[in-house]
Amino acid sequence: MNRYLPPIASALLLLALLDGCKKHDAAPKAEAPEPAAKHEDNIVVLTKESLSHITLKAEPVARGSLGVTLKAVGRVSENLNKTAKVTSPLEGRLTQLNFDLNARVRAGEVVGLVQTPELLGKALELKAPIDGVVTERKSIVGELIGHDTEIYTISDPTDLWTLAEIKERDIGAVHVGQEAAFTVLAYPGETFRGKVVLLGNRIEPESRTLEVRIEVSNADGRLKPGMFTDVEIATTALDNVLVIPDQALQADGDAQTVFVALSETRFEKRVVKLGLEQHGRVQILDGLKEGERVVTEAASS
Repeated sequence: MNRYLPPIASALLLLALLDGCKKHDAAPKAEAPEPAAKHEDNIVVLTKESLSHITLKAEPVARGSLGVTLKAVGRVSENLNKTAKVTSPLEGRLTQLNFDLNARVRAGEVVGLVQTPELLGKALELKAPIDGVVTERKSIVGELIGHDTEIYTISDPTDLWTLAEIKERDIGAVHVGQEAAFTVLAYPGETFRGKVVLLGNRIEPESRTLEVRIEVSNADGRLKPGMFTDVEIATTALDNVLVIPDQALQADGDAQTVFVALSETRFEKRVVKLGLEQHGRVQILDGLKEGERVVTEAASS
């Protein structure tokens, strides 16, 4: 099956024009009025009257950039470089907690108090080690805590990670510094962007995947740790190549064709050789020249 499908209205219209022209040429009549269109090899010639009944849109063949992308699944995570735990350096009883979940704190603020015998009745102040938001609260007032008791987790939500699972066979194509884009279910149709900052050092034995870390700005706070993501990593860039919109392509058996606007009334059906396709644009390897105009839409008016 051909991977490019033209707009149905466009395909039917162009095919109908060609078919109608062939039928007319096969049975000409001396008294017939001026034809609406005629066919000369791969050329369709339309009269001004024919053009008044259809709307054609043509776009120029232009040079642009395309990228090869690698697709993977992943999840949003806290940026562990901007995450810290609040613990007590001394054993004692937790007597006060000053912040709840999602509360914003600043480094140095007192987040809780611990009563400990070492301080002879004076409360030990627990302070926030970094600026951020309380993402976990693991203790309660009155609890006996030790040196390893985690009381709060504080993290900066404005910088997050997306952890993508890259298949073993694709690892060689991924490098630090590559651009990445991803989507989440919460915001359909919207794309978030980041950059690859770290590749894992071991393959997961069951999934045969490598974890790749993508750093993402989250200044508006809409992304939440735990969200699943569909990730695309730009692994190769092609610059200064001929590209056209993929809706200009028409399937003709195993070949791909376009209609080139030679003038306002003349259109040539031409076979093209395709290269890379990305986000609605396709690279042209042969069959078109820069500046030529290809029909991208055709509809009855």
